[in-house]
Amino acid sequence: MATSRIRFTKASQVFETYPDLDETVARPETDMAPQAYLDELRKVDPPFSALAYFAHVLPKREAVWWGHQCVTGLLPDLTGTEAEIMELCEAWVRDGDDDSRAAVKKAAESIKADSAAVWVGFAAGWSGGSLSPNEDHRVETPDDLTAKAVNTALLIAVGQVGPGDRSEAIDACLNAGLAFAEGATMPAVSAGAGLTKAEAIAAGTGGG
Repeated sequence: MATSRIRFTKASQVFETYPDLDETVARPETDMAPQAYLDELRKVDPPFSALAYFAHVLPKREAVWWGHQCVTGLLPDLTGTEAEIMELCEAWVRDGDDDSRAAVKKAAESIKADSAAVWVGFAAGWSGGSLSPNEDHRVETPDDLTAKAVNTALLIAVGQVGPGDRSEAIDACLNAGLAFAEGATMPAVSAGAGLTKAEAIAAGTGGG
């Protein structure tokens, strides 16, 4: 049986853990499961708040992997430098060590571009460590920076697909993310795929 990757049992716990989230996402009016509240947020048009919320629901490594797969799926024509950042992100997701995290952070900060791939790099780089480049003056990284950076990456990526495909792109990301959150392998993301949640789960588990 697949094990959920969501570490919250109630949607309200997400907001308790990340108080700044209610600056962009309305708090639930009733007690409900995190997935149930995501379904409510998806009814808003356009459902940008659903992306912001879900980026906070997943643990940091899982959130970065979700962002990575959405960006590479929606934007297949990344530059060489962007592709390198995504490779470093994948290495960090796989290894989870501080050397991998520092390598992603350094690569992302070296690029003077406001791109989706760079923001995925920031998401990984800001998962821990110090924000200060001065080793003698440590500045703890705020716990919500990874989620915020993943959300920024997704907003940029969705903004770069065709206007008529943006709702489908958001659905593709959220369906793949939910399948992943519920224990499946991350399905491929594509604005043209249009997978339902059930189809995404089947794709993630190798089903038909």
